Amino acid sequence: MPSFREQLFLQFACQGISGSIDSFQSKYQPKKENRFNFDEITYETSPAKLSEGCLEFEISSKIPQDELLDRNDFESYFSAIKNVLAPDEKQPIATDMENIVHEVAGDEEVKERDYVRLRYRYSFDEVCSNDVIAEEITKYQEDPGARELPEIANVNTLAGRLVLLLIEDFFQNEATARMDRLIEANQHVRQSFKQQMQAASTS
Repeated sequence: MPSFREQLFLQFACQGISGSIDSFQSKYQPKKENRFNFDEITYETSPAKLSEGCLEFEISSKIPQDELLDRNDFESYFSAIKNVLAPDEKQPIATDMENIVHEVAGDEEVKERDYVRLRYRYSFDEVCSNDVIAEEITKYQEDPGARELPEIANVNTLAGRLVLLLIEDFFQNEATARMDRLIEANQHVRQSFKQQMQAASTS
């Protein structure tokens, strides 16, 4: 069972990710729960979860199957997304192509969709180092009005409350950065595939 400390870290990580989701849903076409649609592709961010003493979240995007010829192209598209993201400093601990089958309500039709799914993991030191905590404490002590500290049940110290806000900020920024990169990767790969198909059709 997670400790009280881990539960608090998870709570504020989830709050940060929710802030990122809200931002994307206000910027693009919102969909149910944690999803939004941009340029005919559905994207999703999962809540944070605890795993092996670290915090994780996943992001995913639907593969634009209507623009591709067959499953071989789906695999090629997935590989191309991985190649675009390969230079990133922060790498996912897992990258999968997930196949999901949906039964359409009130119909015998079955819809099959493939998704790119990326899982990112962060240790506490990666999220919030002692140097960063000390820096934030100094900033707050020099200018307490610069940021309002919320009352948090059973967290009475300045350092404790600042740490939780740092975790929230980190995950909002990181979830946004990872999703922005996935959107960029999809835009790049789609354009490349369209050019290849156009070249093939005219040859």
